[in-house]
Order: sequence, then structure tokens, then C-alpha cells
Amino acid sequence: MTVPGHDPGAGVVVLGMHRSGTSAVTRVISLLGADLGPEEDLLRQVDNPAGHWESKALVACNDRILASFGRSWDFPPWLAPGWEHAPRADALVPDMTDSFHQVFARGPWVWKDPRTCLTLPLWRRVLGGRARVVLVGRDPGAVVASIHRRDGIPRVYAAGLWQHYVRAAVRGAAGMGVVCLRFEDLVREPERTIATLAHDLAALGVELPGDPGAAAHTLRADLVHDAAPPTVLRRLTARTAATLDALPRVSAVFDPPAWREPAWVRPLLVAYRGPWVVRARTGHPLRRMQAAPGGGAGT
Repeated sequence: MTVPGHDPGAGVVVLGMHRSGTSAVTRVISLLGADLGPEEDLLRQVDNPAGHWESKALVACNDRILASFGRSWDFPPWLAPGWEHAPRADALVPDMTDSFHQVFARGPWVWKDPRTCLTLPLWRRVLGGRARVVLVGRDPGAVVASIHRRDGIPRVYAAGLWQHYVRAAVRGAAGMGVVCLRFEDLVREPERTIATLAHDLAALGVELPGDPGAAAHTLRADLVHDAAPPTVLRRLTARTAATLDALPRVSAVFDPPAWREPAWVRPLLVAYRGPWVVRARTGHPLRRMQAAPGGGAGT
């Protein structure tokens, strides 16, 4: 159920794990004609020279959602089905609605924050029935390497985060109009991939009049740093990666497969939280970045 009296219009939620290419996809969709929100609200940080294209106000909303359940982006919660209707969730909806309306006065809009992989079920109470999802996938080895390079997070822990985020994103988008896109396709064949994306979004009711060729010219291939991941990471992520690769390119009513989170993920993330917090409090670069005005991890 959505909030009565609030209709943000047609728009696109870009979902994907941190460092999966969601920033590039969001920028492309904005160049096709979707609204990013006020310029002064866009998050800017040194870890992504091309821009995160995230709303500071909505990142803050997501952080408050996660904090209300005792967690954060790097220590994600395990939320039971129906959590979005719990009293704690109910209390957050008015602030979320006000914040979203202030950022996006009209559609079509595009919104991206990797945290939304975790919080989408609650946001669906705000977004209305015309929100569509673009689910961005990237080789997990490249994601893990990028997170490790940027944040210093150990690779195995980053692989656990990736597992948790992508499963939550797929499950949270069930029943919505969804387009699945590979970041590697965008890099290899930008104009063709962008044209297909625009066509698929139009089929789901989000018409974007922009030129795919012009949007393609804005992509910076020099910001893509891929390296072959260790064999152990391939083994830890292979089954989930294959499940994601098998998702349909476009779905009017997304019906994701059921799959269980690997048994090693939760014990790993829980066990590592204590040492990570100690390290963070002694001056980890990510925590210093988050402490700055408008801080937070992007993509």
C-alpha cells in the first residue's frame, strides 16, 4: 500500500550493489530525459570522479532506515518478510515521503542509492505504482576488487556483502516492472545497450526522449578497472552470479527465482562486525569520508 495523496509519477529506481556501475547507468538514464533532482542535492565525493548521481537527502533517509533496524550499509540487516509494515517502519514513512517529494517534484525521475537494495520494500510504500526498476549486474570479482580498493574491506567480506545485497534487491523488486542490465554490456557496446534500455523502459511505461548516442559518449572507459578475481572468490560467487545472469532482460511483472543466501554469508558478516568497527574508529578512510558533510559510500 502506498501513501495516500502522494504520486511521484513515473520513474526509475536503479538497483545494484556498491561499485556495480549503478552511477554510470543512472547518469545515462538522466541524459535520456529522467530527472535527477536538484543539482545542490547531488552527492559528490572523490572516490567516483564521474559522479555518484545520488541524492544526499535520500541517502540520509536510507541511512536512517538501516539505523532504525540497528545496522548500516556495511553491516546490513537480515529483515524478515513483511518488515516494511512493522511499527518501526511505519514511523519512517512520513519522513521518507516528504523527502522524496522534495527531491522529485514530477516524473520521469531516476533515483539510485545502493542501500535501496536493502530498503526497497519500504520505499515501495512511497513510490507509487509507476516506479520501475533497472537491476544492474556486474561481475562479482570486479565488484569485490573495487570495494577492497576503495574501502579496504577484505575481499571475502565484500563477497558476502555482494551476496546479501543482490539477493535482497532481486527479492525486493518482485512484482514490479524490471529491466536487467549488465554493466559489462554498457561498457562494451554503450550505444546499443542504452538504446535497448530506453526501449525496454518505454515498454514498461517510462518514455525517455533522449538520444542514446549522445548519452553513450559520456561514458568513461578509463574509470573501469577489472582484474581476474582469486579462484576462491569465483567459487563463492559463481552460483549466485549464474542465477542473476539467467534473469529475463525485461519483465512487466518480475517473478524472481527463489534461492537461499549461502550458509557462510551471515556468520561471516556477523563475526567481522566487531573488528571492523574497532578499525573504523581508529581512522579508517571510509569512516572519515562518511563523517564529512554529505558523506556516505556511493557507487
